[in-house]
Amino acid sequence: MTFFKLIHFRFRPFTLLDRYLFRQFAGPFMIAVGGFALIGIVDILMYLVDLAISQGIPVFVTLRLLLYKLPAIMVLFFPMAVLFAVMLVLIRMAKDNELTVLQASGVMIGRVLAPLLLLSALVSGISYVTNEKVVPWTNRVSDTLIRREITKKPILEVAENVIFKVPGDRYFYIKSVDPLTTTLRGIFIFEEGPLFPRITTAKLAHWTEKSWALEDGAIYEVNDNGHLEFFDHFKKATIHVDQELSVFYEQHKSPKEMNSAELQNKIQILSKGGINTRTLQVELALKKSIPIACLIFGMIGIAFCLTFVRTGKDWWGVIVAICSAVLVVGFYFFIVAIFRALANDGHLTPFFGAWIPNLAYGFVGASVILYQSIFK
Repeated sequence: MTFFKLIHFRFRPFTLLDRYLFRQFAGPFMIAVGGFALIGIVDILMYLVDLAISQGIPVFVTLRLLLYKLPAIMVLFFPMAVLFAVMLVLIRMAKDNELTVLQASGVMIGRVLAPLLLLSALVSGISYVTNEKVVPWTNRVSDTLIRREITKKPILEVAENVIFKVPGDRYFYIKSVDPLTTTLRGIFIFEEGPLFPRITTAKLAHWTEKSWALEDGAIYEVNDNGHLEFFDHFKKATIHVDQELSVFYEQHKSPKEMNSAELQNKIQILSKGGINTRTLQVELALKKSIPIACLIFGMIGIAFCLTFVRTGKDWWGVIVAICSAVLVVGFYFFIVAIFRALANDGHLTPFFGAWIPNLAYGFVGASVILYQSIFK
């Protein structure tokens, strides 16, 4: 059997074999997602129970918070659930000699593996969509719920004492911000001049999307010798800006609370303001690379099963396959953390920092699957 015959087999979707493999995959996958999510939510549950008892948090609030945190926790364990489901399907089929019977009937091993790989890719797609559409919203709602009902903090937390640059060679300093009333306090505006900047101060300001209304302020201009040349006090004044400046000082909305489009927009705005956005660029790349881990883990599970589980009685092979897969998957998250740190420090581009672990594991997994399918 040539390589091209193995790869270009006729694939008719929704055959009896496809439906069988889908059912065999779906059950373990759902059980694994539920089990891993239950383990992951234990720490949050213990914390909330303690708060409910010590601070009298209503049970309804506790249940809502658990519900909002669940999507992020479930998506986190999707790759592990895919690994568990794929390996369980192949180990059980080997134990019951189903793989041997299929191969004896002329069904190529690639025809058996294709639906499992497609299911792994489908879970990657579901993971990506969930991370884009569901998780940012539930994270925002849950954090708001924590601030309002549990920690009794304001709904929005903002950074104070921030200096940032906007188009037009202007620099802004804000002492404090009240986003609920769109009020700024302690404003300094520096506009570049020939030698020294022109300085505008204001005690208060109210912002809209494109302008700030300053109150009770002053304008200072300094000559080339550094002496005050012009001074004027004003009760009210308006300045116009080219972008929504709230993006610069809203710190409550972390990357995990934004989808890719929102994060990309924030990166563009901050970049125009002269602020380093490398960390955000890495997080944006990870939003696309992490869901692919479901497919990668599916390939790893298949590779280990083909390598170590040859027959239904090969129990040592089963043990070695499971232990090896767990160790390799644990190492995957370790190198993800390493390459993420390297990208954040500038040693790698955000793209390579996010994608090298997937590319490396995907290449090894695909190579093992092809080797075991063709030469074994």
